[in-house]
Amino acid sequence: LSILSSVFLLLFCGTINITNPGAPTIAPLSHRIKWSHVTKEKVTTILVALEGQVRITEKYLDRVHLLGYPKTPTDAGIQLSELRSSDTGAYRCEVQHGIEDNHGIVHVQVQGIVFHYRPIMGRYTLTFKNAQAACAQNSAVMASPGQLQAAYDDGFHQCDAGWLTDQTVRYPIHDPRVNCYGDKEHVPGIRTYGVRDLNETYDVYCFAEKMTGRVFYTASAEKFSFFEATVACSKHGAQLATTGQLYLAWQGGMDVCNAGWLRDRSVRYPINIPRPQCGGGLLGVRTVYLHTNQTGYPLPESRYDCFCYTAQQRLCSTCNRLVK
Repeated sequence: LSILSSVFLLLFCGTINITNPGAPTIAPLSHRIKWSHVTKEKVTTILVALEGQVRITEKYLDRVHLLGYPKTPTDAGIQLSELRSSDTGAYRCEVQHGIEDNHGIVHVQVQGIVFHYRPIMGRYTLTFKNAQAACAQNSAVMASPGQLQAAYDDGFHQCDAGWLTDQTVRYPIHDPRVNCYGDKEHVPGIRTYGVRDLNETYDVYCFAEKMTGRVFYTASAEKFSFFEATVACSKHGAQLATTGQLYLAWQGGMDVCNAGWLRDRSVRYPINIPRPQCGGGLLGVRTVYLHTNQTGYPLPESRYDCFCYTAQQRLCSTCNRLVK
């Protein structure tokens, strides 16, 4: 499943069976149906249906629908649309009547991640065509407005204008501040410059959906120059990972508090466990810039570890870490 797609959760939670012939008939709408989203961090109620009424949690309004209820009171199937990365997890369905209940769980994995990309030349240096190429060189495609919106809804915040597929230039802001107000002033949301001339230059928002191989981290006591990092990966039958591949590895749980070379000569590291010494306690793929204004990549003779990519699915016994 990819961002913005829909999923039908047709898990049948079952009908409450009354085996005693003398038991009273169950009222048609007396079943209570409840759907919850379960992750490692928390359990979130999606909806509760009872007596023909359906209460949907605010964050799922307009995105979730019961398919057969109340026409079929025990049909607990739902449709969840406009999927976001945060929709990954287990979905628990419960159908209750009195002290009797049935339940079931279905697992959903949403693939894909939107990321901001700035090339080695500096801020706002990509024409539309070059922006498309930059995403392609990093195992991604240019993001669509809908994909950027889905990322924003999941908390994505970036005060840098970037190209999107419809030839507009936009950026997502949750915390409006000076120089980031755009066309919405103090209101959170996605700012837009509208449709731009294709020869104007900006950053770009890319979308990486999936990778068939694996990203792994390689370290050395002396660390590597960019050229040495390329050789280090090749010794494992691999090559330096792209920025898009590292973002997908981060989305899959990769956590390394050491910066490493990537194929575009950028230096980054993925953080899933916040701690002050690793990117200031922030989650995400962190970037090491050459200049304090967050532009430029480290010089090729600089020494860092590296992140490699291999098409092999099996664990590499000589690699430091291997993460999907």
